[in-house]
Amino acid sequence: MAGPSDFFFQTLGLPEGEQALTIFLLDIEFNLSEFYTGLRMRSRLIRGKYNSHAQILPRKSNRKVYMQALKIKKTMQLILGLLIITQFAFSQTREITGRVTVSESGEELVGVQIFVKDSFIGTTTDSEGYFKLEVPEGNVNLIVAYIGYRTNEITVPPGASEVNISMETDVLKGDQVVVTGLASSVKRRNLSNAVATVSGEELINAPTQTLDAALSGKFAGVNIRRNTGAPGGGINVNLRGASTLTGSTQPLYVIDGIIVNNNANQSGIDVVTAAAGAGSASPQGQPTNRIGDINPNDIASIEVLKGASAAAMYGAKASNGVIIIKTKQGQGGKTVFSFSQRIGQSKLTNKMGHRVFANYAEAEEQYGSAIADLGNNASGSWANRDIDYEQETYGETGTLNETVISAAGGNQSTQFYFGGQYLDEGGIIKNTGYKKFSGRLNMKHRFSDKTRVSLTTNLSRTESDRGVTGNDNSGLTYGFAIGFTPSFIDIRDTDGDGDFPVHPMNAANYLETIEYFVNNELVHGAKGSLQLDHAIYGNSSNSLDFVGVAGVDFYNQENTVFSPPFTQFERDKTNAGQSVMRFTDNLNSNLYLNLVHKLNMSGMSLLTTGGIQFETQDWNSVYVHSEGMIPTQTNVDKASTQAVYHDRALQQDRGVFLQGEVTLGDNIYLSAGARGDMSSTLGVTDDYNWYPKISASYQFGKIAGIFDNLKLRIATGQTGNMPTKSAKFTTMASANIGGINGLLPAARKGQALIVPERTTEIEFGTDFSVMGGLASVEATYYTQAIEDLVLEIDLAGSSGSATKWENGGEMETKGYELSFTVNPTKLFSAGGLDWISRVNYYHTESEVTKLTVDPYNTGGFATFLGTYRIEEGYSPTAIVGSEMTDGKHDILGDETPDYNLSWFNQFQFGPLDFSFLFEKKAGGHAINLANLIYDLGGTTVDFVENGGTRLDGLGTVTAPYVESTEYTVWREI
Repeated sequence: MAGPSDFFFQTLGLPEGEQALTIFLLDIEFNLSEFYTGLRMRSRLIRGKYNSHAQILPRKSNRKVYMQALKIKKTMQLILGLLIITQFAFSQTREITGRVTVSESGEELVGVQIFVKDSFIGTTTDSEGYFKLEVPEGNVNLIVAYIGYRTNEITVPPGASEVNISMETDVLKGDQVVVTGLASSVKRRNLSNAVATVSGEELINAPTQTLDAALSGKFAGVNIRRNTGAPGGGINVNLRGASTLTGSTQPLYVIDGIIVNNNANQSGIDVVTAAAGAGSASPQGQPTNRIGDINPNDIASIEVLKGASAAAMYGAKASNGVIIIKTKQGQGGKTVFSFSQRIGQSKLTNKMGHRVFANYAEAEEQYGSAIADLGNNASGSWANRDIDYEQETYGETGTLNETVISAAGGNQSTQFYFGGQYLDEGGIIKNTGYKKFSGRLNMKHRFSDKTRVSLTTNLSRTESDRGVTGNDNSGLTYGFAIGFTPSFIDIRDTDGDGDFPVHPMNAANYLETIEYFVNNELVHGAKGSLQLDHAIYGNSSNSLDFVGVAGVDFYNQENTVFSPPFTQFERDKTNAGQSVMRFTDNLNSNLYLNLVHKLNMSGMSLLTTGGIQFETQDWNSVYVHSEGMIPTQTNVDKASTQAVYHDRALQQDRGVFLQGEVTLGDNIYLSAGARGDMSSTLGVTDDYNWYPKISASYQFGKIAGIFDNLKLRIATGQTGNMPTKSAKFTTMASANIGGINGLLPAARKGQALIVPERTTEIEFGTDFSVMGGLASVEATYYTQAIEDLVLEIDLAGSSGSATKWENGGEMETKGYELSFTVNPTKLFSAGGLDWISRVNYYHTESEVTKLTVDPYNTGGFATFLGTYRIEEGYSPTAIVGSEMTDGKHDILGDETPDYNLSWFNQFQFGPLDFSFLFEKKAGGHAINLANLIYDLGGTTVDFVENGGTRLDGLGTVTAPYVESTEYTVWREI
């Protein structure tokens, strides 16, 4: 059988038939005591005492071959001697000791990594910053690395036994370690993708309700939109523009290896407001997403994989980007306790305004005498009453009270972190608010030099009272009802006895609704991960590690909606009073099993990772809608009628991946990999969908005494976006036919061969820093091609269904990002002042390039009220209305802004820290139907001048209700 010896023998130049003679030469590598025995045995073969081999070797050549063997023996003895001497020389080591401190303060650093360059020989500092390390004799280069500090390379000369090292803060993040795969990372200076990073300190400079809200303005490439202004309200995070037409637009969140479920579950309020039917795929009650349950104070760092080339290792879930969150870990050393108390307020700062009626005649002209009479006083004359109902509705002072505690410590083998948060935030509407209790315990334990276990746990309890602030088709929602409330009528509880007058122009007295309506959401959550790192083998240049991660994300959501039977909205109904109870359980679990191989050679390092992932999601939601409530009762069984709705989804996914990363010298970094995903959600469940990636970067190093380092990078990759879990099924709807329960085909038909949407991205960029860390620049241009768009297409009525899921159409998204950071105090000394300033700029645009179905409108209530237009050549977020030119809809606006700009500044002077964040969004539009509601109610602030004109054009002119969403804001101070 061919093997390593074949190459060895060919190198010696021996004839093929004579290789049996020299097989003993390889024995020297394995058992030196058998060297001469092997020689004698092979010599006997030459003399023919073993007939099999004597027949192979021609007898005339025996002497010649035997002499060659003797020469080889002597040569190998010489080589062996040299190897023994060399090995002895390298085995001569010396011990060096030292201490690592912070250059600015002299404080010790615990857990700093110190290792010999181009090897796996290393250690970490102890609880007082000291270290001890065995190194070879001669000149030794030590690499010293610690998160948040610039990596040092220290040369230790021969004979030196002690070295003290000081670390400088890495304000420009050049030495920051960034995730590049499911079990690998690389320094930012070598990175070949645009990856944004946010530290925990940057995240919580100012109090914030939720984690996703805190990301606003922190990096280029993100657009964050609030779904509602209610306390604890939902947030929509969009990375790099539109990547889908019907699928989820939220990024994938991974916290300490846990795939987090960020669903926004309906509360059930839609069945009361009649905004949308039960089980609607597009709920209009503005539900909240679950990432808001995370305590931002527990976060150590956030890495944002914005594009497909960076996020390809997460495959079919990553077209919207990936946000990787690492929570705080303990460090060896004395236990450090932290306590923080924050108090704040929220108030109404900007009103829409309202129409003021100057006299009875004006009111009578608008509403008639019956309504105008309500503006008179007891004597029958005009009371000149002007009630500011915006102030009445949104005039509460929302108090913010946040208490945060933490403790971190441990020793060299075991470290821990504990964090706790209590947040109580009142809303600016009466009886609204948000409360959160959160507790986290993270632990790390090193069993040996080879085995380490990390455990993270998080428990949370959140409760929100949200009021009725979503869409409405019943007159119940505050924002709708206020438009039909002229300022001269009084619907307040002026006597304070709890009785409210009847609203003469609306189905509900919304001030009464604010007082008595219940819309409560209670969520209990538990998240945990267990990571095992085990070094299978390793030496000074080669290692193989096993990394296993198991994660669980569970939450239970309980929604209570109650509309009392005695309110104006309910009391005249046949079945007065409504109660809705909804219970939603969700369990996400994931298991990642990975192997990591590292190879260090002179001038080159190779990192290879591969693994398999198992992911499941079990979502179960039941809610009961009751009508005709018994007075004073709220339970859903205390009613005359009940309707039950049950939704269930079980999804199982499996993925495999392989990735290789090569670093050549200090200049070249190459990465290539692929991930394959299969899922029960897809039409074909047993085939892998593959998502490849490849990227490269080249560092030019120092140039002309100006550039500290100049890097060019290029990357390309693919990711997917899953269809909805039910897209491949044609479900049945329950029905009562002749008093017998039965099933009818649903209005929407499934697609049995549904596949994920696929995004292919190409990204170009450059990063550089100048003048000794004075400034750094990151610039990126990207283009994305999205295909196999998941669409809901219309069907002919004769088919028995109204719509059908289908893959069809293509879209292109492109844009550029710029981040500029400067440290002005590098130029001048300001008595210890340190100033960091960062500007982020971001622009993106999208276009539907191919559509395999007829163009259609989506996302609005009706075309004449404003809607999005899906058509070739249009932006997928283009807003259209009734206006048309040459048979095509006029574009009245676009939800996507022209650009986003943020400016962050931080000043540190000793123990004092001051920072602020300025943010600007230029361009962008929204359909503002609040103005339409006010117009219909005759209460718009400019109704006399323009309201009538807008209403006259209703149905043919939509533009007046499409408004700019441009803003400039001091987001944090």
